Amino acid sequence: MDNRNGKRMMAAAGRYAWCRFALNYCMYGDTLSERTKKAEGLERFQNQLHQLMGQFLEGAVEAAEIDALRSQIIQETEIVTAYTDRFQIYEYVMNRLEKRFQDSLPVYDDDQIVDEILGFIVSAQETALQNERIKQVLEQLPLRFTRAKFCALISQALSIYEGTEKKSLRQVIELLRAEAILSYPEGTEESYPELWKMVKKLGSADYRNITEEQFQELKDCLVLAEEKLSLLSSDCITMMDLINDLYVITLTRKDTLMDSREEGVLTDILTLVYQGLDKGETIFQDELEERLVEMEGWQERYYEQWTRFDLPTPEEFPQDAEGAADYQLLRKIDLLLSTSSFMSLEEEEAVPEGDILLSRKAVEEECAPFLQELEESWKGMPKPVMRAIMARLLAVLPMFFTTSDEIREFVGGCLASCTDLPEKCASIELIHEIMENENAFV
Repeated sequence: MDNRNGKRMMAAAGRYAWCRFALNYCMYGDTLSERTKKAEGLERFQNQLHQLMGQFLEGAVEAAEIDALRSQIIQETEIVTAYTDRFQIYEYVMNRLEKRFQDSLPVYDDDQIVDEILGFIVSAQETALQNERIKQVLEQLPLRFTRAKFCALISQALSIYEGTEKKSLRQVIELLRAEAILSYPEGTEESYPELWKMVKKLGSADYRNITEEQFQELKDCLVLAEEKLSLLSSDCITMMDLINDLYVITLTRKDTLMDSREEGVLTDILTLVYQGLDKGETIFQDELEERLVEMEGWQERYYEQWTRFDLPTPEEFPQDAEGAADYQLLRKIDLLLSTSSFMSLEEEEAVPEGDILLSRKAVEEECAPFLQELEESWKGMPKPVMRAIMARLLAVLPMFFTTSDEIREFVGGCLASCTDLPEKCASIELIHEIMENENAFV
């Protein structure tokens, strides 16, 4: 690859990142300036970003500092995600308890419901969409499995990895561990003590004997937690996008030649937002709005320039130290500008597995520690919570049905085995909602 082409890629990336960063920084600044309460747990990261912006405007920020903050935000987002996953489990539980306090409930015909569900699934023309609909239904069904029988179902589903390499199976087991909430990221309790108290409150509830007053109290707790997590998740995403663009600008600054007027407008925007945040003032003043009008269309133009390039392979660069460095720099920039904002920038080293493929026994041996850990985690757990985890796992397991008759038997069996009418009605209504949202109610 011609070194000049690599420099052109860096310049295009830098100009695009400058424009995107300026616009996103405005929205971020406006959100913070209008907010009446600071985001619990993220304030320290917002302060760090503010300090980096001050250094950047003075021309003194280092890529290593941005990289360090990026790693911290990724770790924090993992904690926020862990909380979100946990509260989604309790949302599943609460949805199925709510109808316990209604005066009357509809009576459904199981065979008719099964026909509707099968019709909904097979009405999808593509296999991938059919599988997605199956998973959506599985996640809402009322479940009545023993721990051992459900683990046997997982083992059956994972048997499709017979004849594959270990890496694929280990990846899906890690996904299942995360869905089953078998561990928390380090610092979970300390980062958000208020959310931790809510988790403990929902986790220690007596769901079997719950009163309507207790139910409402737990529901209010869940609503408050969801509001907090929505704000935290949004802030994490916004900060990560800003950090990624600032990282690209810093990495490409020496190669990014911009029209002096354009660079001046962008710098003015960043300075005005930074100063507004520094003073605690409203961001959108007349001067800032004038600058934003001036940059209309810039981001689209520079995005088109950037997307003309495809990241070359390492072999297309000069096979020397400079060529290797340029490839690594462009690879990092390409990841930072991708839609996967939280992706690791480290290049994954290929681990040779040899030509050995997994036997049925080897698959069982790989799965055994996870299944044992899963069964242990369910001991003493309230059954509604255990069923919620089972539902989450069903939604991410590899497809274990081979015929529509098997789907019919499984769905019919779940409905027939559920003698808790409020839970059964709630599950059916949630499945009906999925069908209606897909405009495919049969």
